[in-house]
Amino acid sequence: MTSFDALEQSVESSAPIELYTISIGSTTYKYTSGSVAVTIGVDTWEPEPLMRSSIKKSRERNEIVKVTFPHSNTFASGFLGIAPGQRAYISILRLQRDSSPVSTILIYKGQVSSAKYVKDGDQIELQTRSVEAATGRAIPRFTFMGMCNHILFDNGCKQTSVGFTYTGAVATVVDNVYTVTGADGQVDGFWTGGWCSPVGANDYRLVLAHTGTDLTLLLPFASDITGQDLEVYAGCDHGITACGTKFDNVLNFGGFPFVPNKNPFATGL
Repeated sequence: MTSFDALEQSVESSAPIELYTISIGSTTYKYTSGSVAVTIGVDTWEPEPLMRSSIKKSRERNEIVKVTFPHSNTFASGFLGIAPGQRAYISILRLQRDSSPVSTILIYKGQVSSAKYVKDGDQIELQTRSVEAATGRAIPRFTFMGMCNHILFDNGCKQTSVGFTYTGAVATVVDNVYTVTGADGQVDGFWTGGWCSPVGANDYRLVLAHTGTDLTLLLPFASDITGQDLEVYAGCDHGITACGTKFDNVLNFGGFPFVPNKNPFATGL
């Protein structure tokens, strides 16, 4: 039996393999930099010719790692053109091929931030930021403003999505305008500011405008979903009027609607 640590310290016997686990929504991809598949328990990592930049630790915790995939890779190619609506995370495990018992160590976890073609289009380079860098910024939970600080349907809003969703078939698609059968069951603007997702998919889009059965999305979906069912969620303008008339939820309004419009620091008393 040769332990992971012993092999790591060995000059001649060390044979490291990296295991890449990529998650986007509920979909997971597993790749290994080795030449054969690696199975640990119920998980299997398939071989893929991956390359990455060096991993350097620093006090600033702003680590950026570039991971290069072949242009045919299903996951990476999804970031070219129209990027997915959900965040994607990459975890890299280090494994010693001959270690016994089998053990791994997490050497990096990051969030995909950008993508581009390299090597004349033969490869796709994804730039990732470490989780510490992506989530390490201090952001105020609440700001003193007239609009609601909550996100619709979150724990602060406390409103449920029941009665504020609709599922209908996509009749036609023209650029970023999707005609959804039955979406006109609500008044114009009801879905504006909400979001939609193809049923069974891990992708979503912001609804910029709603008129009749037409929904104008921020970006079209990467694939044609004509004929498929689209789940649509109501939008909120974060004002107290809509909170009361549309959602009957003023009790949980998370803003300060009676903030004076006049700024005494700019105009004086």
